[in-house]
Amino acid sequence: MTICKYFEKSIVLGIFTGILIISNVSVSAGAGNPAASSNIYRRDSLKVGSVAPSFVMRDLLTDNAVFLRDYTGETLRDSWKNKNRYVVVLSFWATWCQPCKVEIPLLEKISEEMKNEPIKFFLINTMEKSELNEDTIRQVYMSRGYNVQCLLDPATRFAQLYTVHGLPMIVVIDKFGIVRKINRGYNENFHIELEKLIKELVQEKVGTKK
Repeated sequence: MTICKYFEKSIVLGIFTGILIISNVSVSAGAGNPAASSNIYRRDSLKVGSVAPSFVMRDLLTDNAVFLRDYTGETLRDSWKNKNRYVVVLSFWATWCQPCKVEIPLLEKISEEMKNEPIKFFLINTMEKSELNEDTIRQVYMSRGYNVQCLLDPATRFAQLYTVHGLPMIVVIDKFGIVRKINRGYNENFHIELEKLIKELVQEKVGTKK
């Protein structure tokens, strides 16, 4: 074998090995996480101070459409009809998520204690296993005694817009559609900070918009 042919063969082998390594990393990163393959190399574009991505999702129990802009945003969807602005708390969860079982009851406690305030809590079911249907999700939701309104994100479209990489994740949106807090993963005593922030946001007026 000539020297040129030897180096040519070595280069081809090196390129092929590199492709295999990259492929294996990609597969490992996305294993067991339906949204991971699309998000793993994406930077977290959602930050505190960002405008919350608008959405319309179906309610788990009623199948009715729910619009974020019915509650918050620079302009409300039907301002002539919806004159009240709300602080909105989104909790991304899945039936397989163990920390969610601890976090959601604490959210429900805050929701119950502040039910007379202009606050909307939404559980957003996303990143479920492909074999799980809506009937099963509904059964799990009801069997756990959840009361906070649950919306469906079966294609992880909105989980990707909100750069959800893992569960649970909480996003707090003020009355004007601005993200004011992001919790990635379960944080002990998160509910204490969350309740304090919500009470502050409820009191904000148009003149104090940030």
